[in-house]
Amino acid sequence: MCRLFGQHAHPGFDLSTPLISAENALRFQSHKHPHGWGIGWYADGHPVIRRGTLPAHSDESFVHAAAAARSTVVIAHVRDASIGAVTAENTHPFQHGRWLLAHNGTVARFKKVQAVRDAIVAEIDADLRGEIRGETDSERCFYLFLTRLRAKATLAHPTLAQVRHALAETTEVVVRIADPHAESPTTFNLVVSDGRLLAATRRGKPLHLASDAGPRHAFVVASEKIGAGAWEEVPEGGFVGTEDGVAAVRCALGAPAHAA
Repeated sequence: MCRLFGQHAHPGFDLSTPLISAENALRFQSHKHPHGWGIGWYADGHPVIRRGTLPAHSDESFVHAAAAARSTVVIAHVRDASIGAVTAENTHPFQHGRWLLAHNGTVARFKKVQAVRDAIVAEIDADLRGEIRGETDSERCFYLFLTRLRAKATLAHPTLAQVRHALAETTEVVVRIADPHAESPTTFNLVVSDGRLLAATRRGKPLHLASDAGPRHAFVVASEKIGAGAWEEVPEGGFVGTEDGVAAVRCALGAPAHAA
């Protein structure tokens, strides 16, 4: 499994605290999730990604990347490789155009059953299949999400509601394909962004939210609570997201959204 972190905040927010120095910072979590790390952010509207295949807690490049990441949206991930070798191609977050995605969990039967892998890839638009570089279930689910999203909107400027619907359909397709006859169900926490909005879903693994509407607003999702913030647990089957970092949308993944 893995641990993920997503933040929509004032671009001057110092990431050295949640990623490096806070109690249970993501770097500390990498002691149990040691198979590489990735941090993605946006510079002049374009994604910048730094990855490493060493454990984040023993890689100074992780510290340097956290110091460099200054943008409204940041996504970070430490990996515990359940599917795929420890390589840069298998390291989150994944990127296509402006879009970033990180995943915590495992698609049931993906590793052992070729038919499951083939069926998921068959749901991806043909032109996007050619973009797949690694071995993971996570990367294929990323391109499945993009397939579903662009069936509803352009990838350039979708609404948060359209992203939620695409995530709900992605989850439904993956579970329908993978879970029949599985010993353990699919676990499927996702965080996605295009640099404007940030959205996350929970299925089968813990997910927490901290939302501060102050002048240096911070909307943060994380697998584990980090530091002493006012964290709340996202309900199982839940969706949270923001387009401005101030109003946090909370709802069931397949239900109408409401702002809080």
